[in-house]
Amino acid sequence: MSDKADGKTDGAAAGTPKADESTDPVVLANALRFEKAKNKVLLDEVVALEDEVVNRCMEDFDAVVSDETREFWREQLLSNRDAATAALKEMQRNRVAGADGTRRPLHNRATARPVPGAAGGASASTGQGGDTDDRAAKIRNRAHEISKAERVPFSVAFRRAEKELGNK
Repeated sequence: MSDKADGKTDGAAAGTPKADESTDPVVLANALRFEKAKNKVLLDEVVALEDEVVNRCMEDFDAVVSDETREFWREQLLSNRDAATAALKEMQRNRVAGADGTRRPLHNRATARPVPGAAGGASASTGQGGDTDDRAAKIRNRAHEISKAERVPFSVAFRRAEKELGNK
């Protein structure tokens, strides 16, 4: 009876060891060592390719990732690339939208209402007309001019402005 009829095939032709070689512990140990080495090489290649992809993503989002957060984003890209990429794209879109130099105000001035009694006219506390408010505004404005021109503290500039405008 032939080997093929018994279900046995030539080990070299089929890529499997012969029956007597498969029980030899030295052959099995060598085969295991070879498979471990192959796995290590493949794992090293996968890690290198992952690092390359993460580095490419980090270069794409370099404008939104600071040096302090770089390691955090590296870990996020390694663990969950889809969510991290989506978050970084959103940050990039927000940065590009604000790149024109305009800042959005924290409040809406269009809906602001004037406080009654505060704008011109009589002051609620003094009962006087707008003369006192005008004088105070002139002193304040002059103090700002002095402070900027002479580079002195505002308190010193205010005292000087009071002296200048006090006798008028």
